[in-house]
Amino acid sequence: MSKSKGTSDHDWPESLKGFVERSFKQCSPRAIPSLEKQLQQIISSAKNNKKLYEINWDKRPLPKACSMVFYPPGSKAAHAAKKTNASVPAPAVNTFEDFDSAERKERRLRRFQKEAEAEAAKRSASENATLKISPTHHINDVHDWDADTIVGTCSRLEKNYLRLTSAPDPAQVRPLPVLRQTLELLKRKWVRESNYAYICDQFKSMRQDLTVQRITNNFTVEVYELHARIALETNDLGEYNQCQTQLKQLYSMGLSGHSMEFLAYRILYFLYTRNKADIIAALAAMTPEERQDPAVRHALSVRKAVATGDYHSFFKLYVAAPNMAGYLMDNFVDRERCLALQKMCKAFRPKLKLAIIASELAFEDVESCVKFLTDLNIATTSEGEHLEAIDMKAAYPHAVAAMQKYTVVDIKGQI
Repeated sequence: MSKSKGTSDHDWPESLKGFVERSFKQCSPRAIPSLEKQLQQIISSAKNNKKLYEINWDKRPLPKACSMVFYPPGSKAAHAAKKTNASVPAPAVNTFEDFDSAERKERRLRRFQKEAEAEAAKRSASENATLKISPTHHINDVHDWDADTIVGTCSRLEKNYLRLTSAPDPAQVRPLPVLRQTLELLKRKWVRESNYAYICDQFKSMRQDLTVQRITNNFTVEVYELHARIALETNDLGEYNQCQTQLKQLYSMGLSGHSMEFLAYRILYFLYTRNKADIIAALAAMTPEERQDPAVRHALSVRKAVATGDYHSFFKLYVAAPNMAGYLMDNFVDRERCLALQKMCKAFRPKLKLAIIASELAFEDVESCVKFLTDLNIATTSEGEHLEAIDMKAAYPHAVAAMQKYTVVDIKGQI
């Protein structure tokens, strides 16, 4: 239905009046308060959206407060429902008859009309007030973030990280030129002092200053990349993953950096967490050019070796890991050693020399291999003397038991 321009705002369509009447007819007395609220919301919403004369009220389902199912007027189902209702004895108290009186109908309609209009007026006033109060509110209800962006005035190169609990103070935020000087200072201090607790705190403070000023450029990428590498070097996977997550977004914006290097790290991290779904997603999103990058190609080879159980290739790749991939592989190399040892225990019987095991599992020397096996409760000595070979049959159950601690991975800062 369409409303003509000359129609008063206080007039309701006849179909809406019929909708309200049907709602009360099919509602139990106890549900009347709920019905009134629901009707008020329905009518108010229709009026605000200027749909009062467009909604087909004859076919609109009745509010949930109504206990009976609504059937369109004139349908066979409605006729059957009328016959069923007619056969039900009338209650002793004349409640429904009172609700159906013409005078009561008119009063209810007027009340809901007033309440709906009052609700619409209240909502409109609230929206207008919001528009006037908020200086950053656009005509299309889009927030103007540029109006909230600050430019820092702090000139200190070093500043401790503090979690923000209120709006940032420009006097406590370093602008981009100062942040560039800070980065150079932190590079020198890391090489000279290697104090990770201090360096991590300073980098987090830098990242915060970049964030509150919405600085997203190549310098931002440099800060996150350097912090990620230092975190990898100190095995702080929590901070590394926070940086990696942000770097993924920055690379997607087209900013320059070492995206191939960190794509390789992401694949290795997924191997550490055994996150098959993310590995598949990463592989599906890769371009042919990315697959040809040496670092990415190495990570893909590691993935293949892990997936196929090719421990010989895995440990060769571990020794030849490019960039800082070795630091990530350190987190799951012992797990792969236990798996490899299980296979070696089945393949080589009755004994296998320690020197061969140490070489195959990529240990730096036999002593490191002996320590690893001893930690697994595998006998490496006999009567106080070091053995040259290991009893592989006796070692097998210990290798299997060792895998239990790798069933759950401590995921820090999941990407």
